[in-house]
Amino acid sequence: MPKFDCIERPLSRFFDHYGQFISRNPLPFIIFPILLTGFCSLGFLQLDPITDAIYLFTPTGAPSKMERQIIHDLWPLTNGSYIPGRAVTQSREVQLTVRTKDDGNILDKPYSEAIYRLDQYIQNKVNVSFKGKVYRYKDLCLQWRSEGCPGAKHIHIISDLFQHGFNVTYPTVRMGTITGYIGSSLGGVSVSRGKKNDMILVSAKAWFIVYHLQFYPTSTSYISGLWEKAFQKALEEYPDDPFIEFTYFHSQSLAEELKRNSDSLIPRFIISFTILVIFSVLCSMALIDGTFYIDWALSKPVLAILGVINAGMGIATAIGALCFMGVPFTDIVGVMPFLVVPVGTNNMFLMVATVRRTNRAFPTEIRIGECMSDAAISVFITSLTDAFSFGVGTITDIPAVQIFCFYTCAAITCTFLYQITFFAAWLSVIIKWESEGRHCLFLKSTVPDCYKDFSSFFHRIFWLGSRPHKNIDNLMVNRKESAVAYFFQNWYAPILMQPTVRVISILWYCVYLTFGIYGCMQLREGLEPINLLVEDSYAVPHYKVLEKYFWHYGPTVQIVVSNAPDLRDPRERQRIKSMIHTFANSKHTIGDESIQFWMDEMDRYYTDELKINYTTSMFYEAAKHFFAAKKTSYWPEDVKWGIMEDRTIGITAFRFIVGLREIVTSVDQQATVAIMREIASRYPQYNVTTFMPLWLFTDQYDIVVPNTVQDVVIAMAVMICIAFFLIPQPTCALWVTAAIGSIDIGVVGFMTLWGVNLDAISMITIIMSVGFAVDYSAHITYGYVVSKCKKPRDRICEALGALGWPLTQGAISTILAVIVLADVPAYMIVTFFKTVFLSITIGLLHGLVFLPVTLSLCVRGFCAISSNGDKDEDEESEDQKHEKFFQILPLHHSMSSSATILRNESPSPFHHEYALPQFPTSPYKS
Repeated sequence: MPKFDCIERPLSRFFDHYGQFISRNPLPFIIFPILLTGFCSLGFLQLDPITDAIYLFTPTGAPSKMERQIIHDLWPLTNGSYIPGRAVTQSREVQLTVRTKDDGNILDKPYSEAIYRLDQYIQNKVNVSFKGKVYRYKDLCLQWRSEGCPGAKHIHIISDLFQHGFNVTYPTVRMGTITGYIGSSLGGVSVSRGKKNDMILVSAKAWFIVYHLQFYPTSTSYISGLWEKAFQKALEEYPDDPFIEFTYFHSQSLAEELKRNSDSLIPRFIISFTILVIFSVLCSMALIDGTFYIDWALSKPVLAILGVINAGMGIATAIGALCFMGVPFTDIVGVMPFLVVPVGTNNMFLMVATVRRTNRAFPTEIRIGECMSDAAISVFITSLTDAFSFGVGTITDIPAVQIFCFYTCAAITCTFLYQITFFAAWLSVIIKWESEGRHCLFLKSTVPDCYKDFSSFFHRIFWLGSRPHKNIDNLMVNRKESAVAYFFQNWYAPILMQPTVRVISILWYCVYLTFGIYGCMQLREGLEPINLLVEDSYAVPHYKVLEKYFWHYGPTVQIVVSNAPDLRDPRERQRIKSMIHTFANSKHTIGDESIQFWMDEMDRYYTDELKINYTTSMFYEAAKHFFAAKKTSYWPEDVKWGIMEDRTIGITAFRFIVGLREIVTSVDQQATVAIMREIASRYPQYNVTTFMPLWLFTDQYDIVVPNTVQDVVIAMAVMICIAFFLIPQPTCALWVTAAIGSIDIGVVGFMTLWGVNLDAISMITIIMSVGFAVDYSAHITYGYVVSKCKKPRDRICEALGALGWPLTQGAISTILAVIVLADVPAYMIVTFFKTVFLSITIGLLHGLVFLPVTLSLCVRGFCAISSNGDKDEDEESEDQKHEKFFQILPLHHSMSSSATILRNESPSPFHHEYALPQFPTSPYKS
C-alpha cells in the first residue's frame, strides 16, 4: 500500500535529531527564552488599550460609518449648530431617563416639579474645576445659535400645557404655528383620539433627557469628560426623591465597563494559574509499583510547574512584542491567557506522557529524541492548527475579533517555540536527573524502591525512587506508564470496541447531532450594547428602561437626500413626498404623524398662516421667505443651498426625520435597518442615506454570520491541508475533517440552546473550536495511523492507551482554567466560558468516543502506514535502538555521576546494585 509520509517522516527524523542535540546542550535553550521574555515584557510599558466600543465592535467599513459621515459632512456638529434630536454622534453625550415611582402619570405636577428640581441640580450643582476655573453645564453644553443650553426645557413646556388642560398631540406637538416631536422623549404613553382623529396625550410613565457637551477641541472635550464623571458622582449622591427614580449613561460608560471586564480577570487569572499548577503537579506524581508510596525519582512536579510557566512566558513574549510593534490592544485580550495557558499545559502533558513511554534504560538523549520524534509531531499539529485557526480569525471585519486573534495566534506560536526549546531543555535535564536516581525536588540520590521494606517510615514516604531494570529489553519495568494510561488501553478501549457499546455510541452521536442541528436552526445574532456591561453596572438599568419605555415607540431615524432634485418641478416634489410616505409607513415606522419635514411645514405655513399659494417657478424664493420667517425654528437647518445644474441657487441636499417603533430586539433592529436601506435603494437618483446611532451596532449583526462562516470554512480548509500533510494516510485525514464539521455543529448548536448569541465574542471561540477539533481528532487519528498493530481494534486500544489520558488531562486543565470565569457577572466573559467549555467537552467526546468508533468501523486496515503488518524499511527497530544505545554509551558514562549511584561490576552500566550497609545515614548526603 502506498505511503503518504513524505512530510511526517522527515519531520519526525528532524525532531529526533533535534531532541538529541538539545539534550546534549540544554543550557542555551533555557537561558535565551528567559532573556527574550524579559526583553519583550518591556513592551507592556507601551500598552495602551483601545476602549472605544464603537470602533471595536462595529465592522470595518460598515455602511453605518459612511452614513454617519455623510451627515457629519453636511451638518457638522459644533457649538451653535446643535439641534436636539438631530445629533448623530454620542461623543460627550449624557443620557438620563426619569420615571415615576408609583406608576403615576409623569406629566402631573408632583412629578414634573421633581424633574425640574433634578434638572436644576444637574445644571447648577454639577461642576468641575480645571486650572482654577469652575465649569458648569452652561459652560460646556452644545447650544443652538445663542439660545443657551437645551436641558429639559421641553419637559417643562409639555408638562405645563398638560396641567393647564391643553390637548397635547402625540407624537408631534402642534400648538398654533409651533411644532415639535416628542415621540422619542416620552415613554410608556397612553393616548386618546381627538376630533381630527389625531392622537391626544393622556398619560406617560417616563421622560428621556439628553445633555450634550462640547467635544471639540481636545482640551474642551477633556473638561467635558470630567463633567460626565462629576455628573455620575452627583447622581449617585442625589437624595432619594419620593416621586421619581432615574437611570443614566454617558459617553464613557461602555469604555469603563470594558475596562471593568478586564480588571475583574486579573485576580481570577491568578486563581486559574494556581489551579493549573496544582493540577499539573498532581498529574506529574508517580507511585512505586504495587504501593501508594510516591516515586520521587520518576515524579516530575518541577517539570509540571515549568510547563505552566512556559505558557506564561509565551503569553508575555507575544503581548510585549506586539505592543512594541504598535499592534492595538483591547481589554478583551484579557481572556486570552485563560485559553493559551491550558493549551501550553496540554502540550506539556503530551510530552511528559510520551517520555514516560520510552525505555528508561536508554540514555537521556535517546529518550528525548524518541519523545521529540513522537510528541513534537502531535504538539506541532496542535500548535499549528490553533495558530492557523486564530490567524484566519484576523481576516474578519470586526476589529475586536481581529485584535484578539492577532494576540492569541502570536501567544500560541511563542508558547510552541518555548515548548520545543525552553521546556524541552528542562525535560532533558530532569530526565537526566531521573536516570541518575535523583530526588525530583532535592536532587539527592533516592532510596532504591527495592529497599522499601528495609527503609524507615520517613524514607518510604519522602525518599523512595525506582530504578530501570538492568535488562534493557525488560519493558515491563523500563516503561513506566501511568495507571490511567493502562486503564485507557486495557479497560476503556476494549469496552468501547464491544459491538453493543459501539451501537450505543452511534445512537448517542445521532442524538447529539440532532440537538446540534436544532440549535443551529435557532441561532440568534448580535452583540447588543447592554452585553458589553458588567451585570451590576449603573448602565444596565438604563438600557432596560430604554427597552421597556422608549424603543417600542418613538425613536427617530434621520434620512438625508444628498442629491436633491429640482424642487421647482411639482412631479419631483410629489416623488419626494411619496418616498417620505413610504419611509414613514413601513413595518417599523410609526406613520405620517411622525414625519418631521421642512416642506410639509412650508406648505402648512403658506396654506394655514398666509392663506396663499406660491407658484411652482418661485418655489426656492418661497422657501427662502419661509425660512426667514421661521428663523427661530430648526427648519432652516434641515436644508443645504448650493449651485444647481442650471447655475441658479437652490436646495441641493436636505433631511427629514421619521419615527420608529418596535426596535427592542436585535432581530427587530436588523430588520429595521434592512427596510430603511432597501427603501433608500429604490431612489438611487436622490442618493438617500438613513442613520441613527443604533445602526453602528446593528451592522455587526449583518456580518457576524457571513464572517463566521467565512472564517470557519477557511480555517477548515487550512486544517484539512494540515491533516493531509501530517497524518500519513489521506483516508484518515478525511475523517478528521468530518470530525471538525461535527464539532462545529455541536458548538454552535449547543451554545444557542445555552442562551449564547452568535456575536463577536462567541465568534472568537467558534473559530477556536476548529483548532480544538483538530487537536482532539488528529491526535487519536495520528496514534491510530502510526500504530503497528494489524487489527483496527488493537490500533484503537494502542492509540487510546498512548493519548487518551493526555487528551483528558488537557481537557480537564482547560476547563479548570476557564471555570473560574463561570460566575463573572459579565455577558462577554461568561459567553467565553460557555463556548470554550462546549468546544472542549464536545471535542473530547469526539476524540475519545465518536472518532475511535468511526475509525474502527469504517476505515478498517486502510489507515495503516504499511499494509499486511510489514515493517517499514525506514522504521527504527529495537536492534537499531540498541546499537544507538551502545554508540552513545561512552558519552552517557561521562555524563553520569558515580558519586550518586553505586554500581557493581556488571557489564551493563544500568545494572545498579545497592549494598544496604553502604547507604548513607542521611538522605540529604550525596
